[in-house]
Amino acid sequence: MRRHFARAGKSSVQSVLLAGTALALVAAPEAQAQDAEEPQTDDEVIVVSGIRATIQGSIAEKRDNDLIFDALAADEIGDLPALSIAEALETLTGASSHRENGGATEISIRGLGPFLSSTTINGRAATNGSGDRSVNFSQFPSELFNKVGIYKTQSASLIEGGVAGQITLETVKPIDYGKTRVQGEFKLNVNPDNLDIEEDQRFQDLGYRATLSYIDQFQLGDGELGISLGYSRNSSTNPEQEAAISNTLNYCSNVPGSGTGVFASGNCNTDRPDTAGTEDYVIAQNGYSYRQNITEDERDSFFAALQMQPGPGVDINLDFQYSKRDFREKRHDLNFSEGRRIDGAGDAFGLDYDLITGPYGELYQFTGETSIESNSEYFERREDYYGGGLNFEVEATDRLTFSGDVSYSETKRIEEATQVRMRIRDGEDIFGNEDQYPLAYQSNGSSTDDRVETAYLIAQNGSQIPNFVVLGFDPDNYDLYRDNARVRYDLESDRFNSIFSWRGDLNYEFDGFLKSVQGGVRFQELKYSDVPGASTGTSRIENVYSNEALAIANQACRTAFPESGFLSSVSGGNPLVTIVDENGNVTGSTNTFATWDALCLARTLEANDPSGLIEFDENGVPIYPDGSFDSIQNSDVREKTKAVYLQANFDGDLGGLPVLGNFGVRVVETTVSSKGFRGALTAEFDDVTGELLSISEDQSTLSEVKASNSYTEFLPSFNLTAEFQPDLLGRFAVYRAMSRPDPSSMSYGRTFNALAEGDTPIYSIEDAIGTANATGNPFSDPLMSWNADVAVEWYPDADSILAVGAYYKSFNGGFETVGRYETFTVDGQDLQTLVTTTNTTDDTSTIWGFEVTAAHRLAWLPQPLDGLGFKLSYNFADSNFEFEDDTLGAITTVNPDGTTTVSEGLIPPANIFGLSKHVLSAQAFYEIGNLELQGVYKYRSSYFQQFVSTPGRVRYVDDTGVFEARISYKLTDNIRLSAEGLNLFNEPRTDYRGTTNNIGQVLSYGPRYYFGVRARF
Repeated sequence: MRRHFARAGKSSVQSVLLAGTALALVAAPEAQAQDAEEPQTDDEVIVVSGIRATIQGSIAEKRDNDLIFDALAADEIGDLPALSIAEALETLTGASSHRENGGATEISIRGLGPFLSSTTINGRAATNGSGDRSVNFSQFPSELFNKVGIYKTQSASLIEGGVAGQITLETVKPIDYGKTRVQGEFKLNVNPDNLDIEEDQRFQDLGYRATLSYIDQFQLGDGELGISLGYSRNSSTNPEQEAAISNTLNYCSNVPGSGTGVFASGNCNTDRPDTAGTEDYVIAQNGYSYRQNITEDERDSFFAALQMQPGPGVDINLDFQYSKRDFREKRHDLNFSEGRRIDGAGDAFGLDYDLITGPYGELYQFTGETSIESNSEYFERREDYYGGGLNFEVEATDRLTFSGDVSYSETKRIEEATQVRMRIRDGEDIFGNEDQYPLAYQSNGSSTDDRVETAYLIAQNGSQIPNFVVLGFDPDNYDLYRDNARVRYDLESDRFNSIFSWRGDLNYEFDGFLKSVQGGVRFQELKYSDVPGASTGTSRIENVYSNEALAIANQACRTAFPESGFLSSVSGGNPLVTIVDENGNVTGSTNTFATWDALCLARTLEANDPSGLIEFDENGVPIYPDGSFDSIQNSDVREKTKAVYLQANFDGDLGGLPVLGNFGVRVVETTVSSKGFRGALTAEFDDVTGELLSISEDQSTLSEVKASNSYTEFLPSFNLTAEFQPDLLGRFAVYRAMSRPDPSSMSYGRTFNALAEGDTPIYSIEDAIGTANATGNPFSDPLMSWNADVAVEWYPDADSILAVGAYYKSFNGGFETVGRYETFTVDGQDLQTLVTTTNTTDDTSTIWGFEVTAAHRLAWLPQPLDGLGFKLSYNFADSNFEFEDDTLGAITTVNPDGTTTVSEGLIPPANIFGLSKHVLSAQAFYEIGNLELQGVYKYRSSYFQQFVSTPGRVRYVDDTGVFEARISYKLTDNIRLSAEGLNLFNEPRTDYRGTTNNIGQVLSYGPRYYFGVRARF
């Protein structure tokens, strides 16, 4: 077998200072190092455990790997110091997480978004329910894994698919573990924000996490059998308080005296200027809202592993993972739904709220007329994950080893929602009483007759969120919501993702500098299907219920506002809504609003004025549409991958310098098949002139169409590690990598728009050119990159590391709008139709950066301070990548003749998805006897986070710094007590839409606490 470098020896260097990051790595004094080198008797062996053992294991994993690699490793399951895999990963250098519902989910590596990395579980690709190639790590509890890591560089033997890197998760192998272990842990979860919710409206009071695992080994004839089983149950609440602004952007003219834009009646015009800066414009958004959430999140996870070694040189592993998630949420929204009705004057009701804008027309303060509504929603998500496979390794001879693997992974996610809108109208209440609040008048004097005059203050007066001033309207008055009841019961999504794969490998060993040659083949088939319920699975009943039915439901389904202290942590002490009279005098204020039970509203409305369109199950929940139907917007993608690789591994001396590494090439062929549907197209001609007037699509009768694409890529790689001194390593790597498009972006859904416009009349289908919108592009090419890495790593002792690395990536890293002609059949005749899609460009973009890792235990300090230690990780990344917003960015328009016209961007482009220039993880720990303390600070600078359903929209997430702390006490050799706190400083998440000055939403979710006990035997 190939040898690795000797482990780090002791150093006589007194200290090393890491300038620029203000971090010190202090080595032990020489005398102490000499004492440590003296051999120990068996009675003197020190067993290291807990946080220190995890850091030692992580340092050893990094040192002994052929590639540039970072890991969090523990000999014992349940010892990774994190609640989820994502929170464990973001303590590694260069890794940062995106946070949803207060927890870490997707992981970005070295400033490249999750779509540019790949993830394996026990060496296999994993599925998800999001439609992309990232993994929702929050579904995996850290207690069920004993190692997580990130390959920063790649070799030919690694599965392709990560320009940024590859994340690897590993469960324990029972025979390799080598001992019997029964372990159970229970953690009580306390969420203060959940306890602020009215008791009768919570799903539950306290949450919990429970894990149980068993590992054992048995004799199997002349061989051995090992088994490991693990189960985890997590029941938690993740309430969010949210202030949000619509994601839809419109540019509206702000030229006084023009009579257009904000100086016109109604919604401001949305005509886009041809050139940025030619006129004064504002960015108008459709609506503004507050949301109060009540949630329940239940997850069950199970894993099993069987390891068999029936004889010498044979190792067989069978493993299985299962995760089930049931998520429920009750949402209450107060919507100011017409944000584009903007008054140019700004002082419509006696107070001076002039129009204030930002550098690109962002609105900071303005007045307008709005219709106010209270929306109640009940939302459910169910997600199941299955994964596992069979792996074997056989030593055919002393030099030749065969190995193989067969695996399958599957995720199914279903999201359903019931929403009921209650809107104000005409100044009346539900009893028909008029003049309950003043009706708004626009500046031109025409009555809007169902709107309220409102001033919008966006992050003003110390507030981080929008605040509102309204004329004479009380949002807490239930009686005023009396019109426009709309019931929606939606299948919001139905997604399925599966991966089947197999591989076969061989390794032949040599004597000498070239230690071995390995090669193999791999096949993978990915399936992805999606029913986009927002368009095709939606059932909507609007404005059909009588006023009498609405009045009954209004009164029967009221709930007290659920939460105390709503948005108080981000409102700067300002009331959310201030009420004034016609003279501008303040008559009241509120931080709450009228709320209802969504399911009760739907049932009561139907019971008193049946539409015949909604059926309910025995629990009173609407029977939602299913996802078994065909749709022109459905996704049905098949991707087959064939790969072959050859890799040579070397280990020896090169000019007296010990080196090891590998070089090789991986060849990958990818074939994509995407199925879509088309509605029958019919043409309408003028009866007199014979001119072709229009072409329409009948979506009730659909026919199946297919598209396919294939490409072959060569991925060479070279990795070199040199041992300059026994404790000083240098690494160099150069390789080519690829990242494929997300499965959801390769759909073949098409929506036929209309007949292309032209000056010349058209009299036949043959002379026509149609246009269509695409929901995806199965002809997308992968994103390819050339990469170079260099690093220097110093290992003064088992507890210490100082590593500095730099990297450079050059890739065809852009996306452009392209036109592609496809054939549509109209009345039996073929029509060439121009379909606008996106694809990767041939333009070259680059990203470069550097990273620093430092860890040390201050063992040279006098007791009891010798138990202090730290680990720090920092990554800097920068890129010249440009991503244009799909609304206000530079847009390439594909003309009917195939030529393109590029319009100038009105707002700056974003950088690459997921890029944070600065990522920092700082840990401090202290061990004294049976007591362990740990504090972790994680910082990530602002980054561009794409929307899943509309990836062309630019959204920025603001700088985020999160602090968490842990304390544990070993009560006996078998019992440990622990306490943990997450987001202790109650850091909100702030998003910006389009520009870094235009607030999109602010999410506040508060801290969370866990109190646990673990028994290990």
